[in-house]
Formats: sequence, C-alpha cells, structure tokens
Amino acid sequence: MRASRFRLVEIVVAVSVVVISVASLGVALFQGHVMQRTLEAQVLPVLQYGDSNIDRASGEWRMEFTLTNTGLGPAELRWFQHTWRGVDLEEPADLMVACCIPEDIEPELRYRYVQGVFATGRMRIFFDQIGGRFFAPQESVTFITFPRPDPDLSQEAYDIWMALDAVRHEIELDVCYCSVFDECWMARFPAQSREPVDSCPVLDR
Repeated sequence: MRASRFRLVEIVVAVSVVVISVASLGVALFQGHVMQRTLEAQVLPVLQYGDSNIDRASGEWRMEFTLTNTGLGPAELRWFQHTWRGVDLEEPADLMVACCIPEDIEPELRYRYVQGVFATGRMRIFFDQIGGRFFAPQESVTFITFPRPDPDLSQEAYDIWMALDAVRHEIELDVCYCSVFDECWMARFPAQSREPVDSCPVLDR
C-alpha cells in the first residue's frame, strides 16, 4: 500500500513537472512573440507623399513632389508608379502631354511640342532617384523639382507649368516599401491607404 502511495506521488510530481515545463515553454514563446512585435514596432517605417507649388523659405514658385519617412525605422522603397486619370506616367512628359498643352495640338505632335519647349532651356525639371532607395527615419526626399518658368521668356513653358499645377493634386502615387524585417506595405496617395503585402512588384525602371 505504501509503495503504491509513493508511486502515485511520483506520478503526480512527474505530471506537474511536465505541466510546468509546457507552461514555461508557452510563456517563453509568447514573450518571444511579444518581443519580436515590439522590435518590429520600434523600426516601423511609414512613407508619406506630398506636393507643393512654392518654396516657403525662399518664396520661389516651384512645384515639388516629396516622399518622407515619418516612421521610426528605415524604409526601402522597392516599387512605385505614378498615374493620372488611369494613365501610367513613366516620365513627366507623359503627364504634360496628357494634361498640360494646348488641345489643338495633334496627338502625334504632342510629345514633339513638349520636347521643343524643353529644348529652349526655358523649362527645366530636376529629379532625384528614389527607386530602391533607403529612407532613414524622418528623411525627406524631393524627387521632382519643377521651377516655374518666366512667362516673359517662354509663355509656352509658363502655361505648361500652370496647367500642371492645376492638376497636381489629381496625380496618384502607388509605392511599395519594406522594413528591415522584410515586412512590406503597399501605399496609395493621396488616398492615404496602406496595406501589408507579402512582397513588392519588381522595380523595372
């Protein structure tokens, strides 16, 4: 009888050890998950898009399109696409041809018209590469700068700038970016939507 009682105690102790071990493992796994999520939150990137038509510091009229990482960690921009009214814009000339030159210009001559205005040197656009770029926390990159042309030097260039300024808020930008933990998001502006994705499209530009 005493041996059976000792045997029962041993079984209870063994089961208790197993239960405690399993519980400890569960707590450790949970703590590991919480720590991982905490680390991810500490390096969470958030890209924001903005546009303006004047440099408030200098008072100079110029259109600027800017991406800013307002998050806590670095962001790698892996893919982006500009569109306007459903038209993919591979370069600014695409938008100018679509929106910003006289309507009486024949379709086959519209690119030539824009190229001709650029060729005069009275209209200039400056670019900064953003594809594949890492944005440090709070870093802001103005990737397109378009100074307003002087109408006294080129009325055509000035009219293009003014027409583009009138529709710049309609330009949509889709970007896909990732954190240092390879978590990725697809964001759309100016809709300000942001959805997690498994991976980003291949940047082909």
